[in-house]
Amino acid sequence: HNGSVFHPGTIVFPAALATAQAIGASGRDLLVAAVAGYEVGIRVGEFLGRSHYKIFHTTGTAGTLAAAAAVGHLLKLNPSQMLHAFGSAGTQSAGLWEFLRDAADSKQLHTAHAASTGLMSAYLAKSGFTGAEHILEGKQGLAAGMSSDSDPSKLIDRLGTRWTIAETSFKYHASCRHTHPAADALLQVMLKQDLKPSDIAKVETLVHQGAIDVLGPVTDPTTVHQSKFSMGTVLAIVAHYQFAGLQEFDQHFHDQDICSFRDRVTMVLDPEVDSAYPQSWIGKVKVYLNNGEVLEGRVDEPKGDPGNTLSRTEITDKAMRLAAFSGGASPSEMSAAIER
Repeated sequence: HNGSVFHPGTIVFPAALATAQAIGASGRDLLVAAVAGYEVGIRVGEFLGRSHYKIFHTTGTAGTLAAAAAVGHLLKLNPSQMLHAFGSAGTQSAGLWEFLRDAADSKQLHTAHAASTGLMSAYLAKSGFTGAEHILEGKQGLAAGMSSDSDPSKLIDRLGTRWTIAETSFKYHASCRHTHPAADALLQVMLKQDLKPSDIAKVETLVHQGAIDVLGPVTDPTTVHQSKFSMGTVLAIVAHYQFAGLQEFDQHFHDQDICSFRDRVTMVLDPEVDSAYPQSWIGKVKVYLNNGEVLEGRVDEPKGDPGNTLSRTEITDKAMRLAAFSGGASPSEMSAAIER
């Protein structure tokens, strides 16, 4: 979700699915619980603001409350119990970006911790366990400790008429979302001009500050996961393969031609892009060719955003690729599940 810079699906669905399966909830109840989780997590992420995201991984922090909301709905918590679930979830909110500097595995821990913590908090509240009643806005709550630009109005913005789940994006490339706008802009230029990677001397990406904060520390990625947070690596893979998928990263992130292209990519703070962020994620690039020509590319909505969403076929293809890559299900099993 752009405005909150938050990945709700990776938190909400594991917690909600596990609970729904455990208690025998209906499919309808599961879907409503997911919507509740999305609403809470996205609104908390927006409430915490840009200053929060500079240091904290919002998916790990706001995610605890998102999972608590989803599971709490399935457990039919009353308002008082839900408030206590939020208090317990919020006091366990965690996730720092420092892991990117060391190619550590912490990002997966952030999401798993948020889902499990939110689930546990809802079950605790159901059993009478109490939590802080002002965990968001209290004098020693989340905003006080984790944000310098929190905005309480974001929590109730058009509540009941604005459904934030409809504002979420589908990832097209298997990389950090901050790389997608520039990747799409570069691909636009290359396809329009029929360019090869060898035609390009360097690429300058014009980005928002959030991209610099998160991607800036990753200059020479040593693992597949870390390479997905390298602007240069992502653009290099897109330039060579027109798509940055799981297999492309797994097989090619450290190829010599990818590394060579990576080292010719830079990030520059752009006032227009930065002022539009996080509501809009504009992609702008300057592509310098070996012949001295300079080309510019721009996308106002990266592929996968609500205004440029993936087609049903593209979503199905993505699901099939993910299942094949992980070995989680066979093509026939996936086809049967999709047809249902």
